[in-house]
Amino acid sequence: DIIRATSLPSLNELADLMAKNPKWGLKLAGHTDNSGDDAKNMMLSNLRASAVKKYMTGRGASGDKITVEYYGETRPIADNATPEGRQKNRRVEMTIIFE
Repeated sequence: DIIRATSLPSLNELADLMAKNPKWGLKLAGHTDNSGDDAKNMMLSNLRASAVKKYMTGRGASGDKITVEYYGETRPIADNATPEGRQKNRRVEMTIIFE
């Protein structure tokens, strides 16, 4: 649930956009690879998405407009049999909701 430094410029830009457009919403969906226990992966995916929400609200985005969803290892986008695939599956997806 640690945000990588390489992600900060994009998150800063998105937080600024959210702060400037208070009617917009944001859905954060946390995911993991299939390493480890299913229940712990579900908790980790929640922590990942929640860490992004906390960061965004700290930058001025409205927490009331940000929802957190978490899926653990249930929605992979790549093959968990390779290190590269597992890395791609460890993610937080962001969807802007325009109102």
